[in-house]
Amino acid sequence: MADHFYGLDDFNNVYYSKNNVFYKRGLLSSKATSSQQFYDVQLGELSSVDLINPLKILLFYRDTQTVVLLDNRLNESLRIQLSELKPYRYFEFVSLAGERQLWLYNMDQQRLEVFDYTQNKLILSSPVIQDNVNHLLSDYNYCHLITDLGVLSYNKYGSQTASLNLPSIALADYDFEKLFVFQNDSYKSFQFTKNYAFEELEQEWAIEVQDLPESFYLKNGKLYLYRRARLSVFENNQNKN
Repeated sequence: MADHFYGLDDFNNVYYSKNNVFYKRGLLSSKATSSQQFYDVQLGELSSVDLINPLKILLFYRDTQTVVLLDNRLNESLRIQLSELKPYRYFEFVSLAGERQLWLYNMDQQRLEVFDYTQNKLILSSPVIQDNVNHLLSDYNYCHLITDLGVLSYNKYGSQTASLNLPSIALADYDFEKLFVFQNDSYKSFQFTKNYAFEELEQEWAIEVQDLPESFYLKNGKLYLYRRARLSVFENNQNKN
């Protein structure tokens, strides 16, 4: 039983945490193979995980303002102390923004930043974001902020490219131009178009939402729901044709 399920990679390795230990476990048919793990008691509670690149896994520990980058065997390759940046600011969310760069949400100034961690240099900062930000989803080119009122999207130049009026988002995930959100007792999916807008898609997922999953993961047209110590997999009907 996991405390939190984070996702899978292309080789069906499952990533999760238990008692604040981060695990990678391979799955072969129904039998679990050996696992790797990462844990450092000094870092505090694990806040978020970015699996966009399984060769460079990002762990963020908000309490200590620390980012840890792991290789595909969960060996630590780099540790970034965000609290040492000048001037000091508090970061609520962090994810990968491409080679040697991070998306950072600056809570103090309510700005989205792109930071080059090899040069220890701030690349850009967005204008002030008025909405209350609850979550950050991204790929290498765009960052989508989940707010109380919906979704705000930004490119790597710090410009807002799109917005989606969709209040009361409980859970959300994004996988290269596809956005999936749970609200109280319903769900919706969207395509992030070439015109930098969200286009709602027809519901083609055979999912009955009786209660919210504890966590979920969207990848390659499949939806992985973790609820009550069980992992359920749903495939978009389009992928079955």
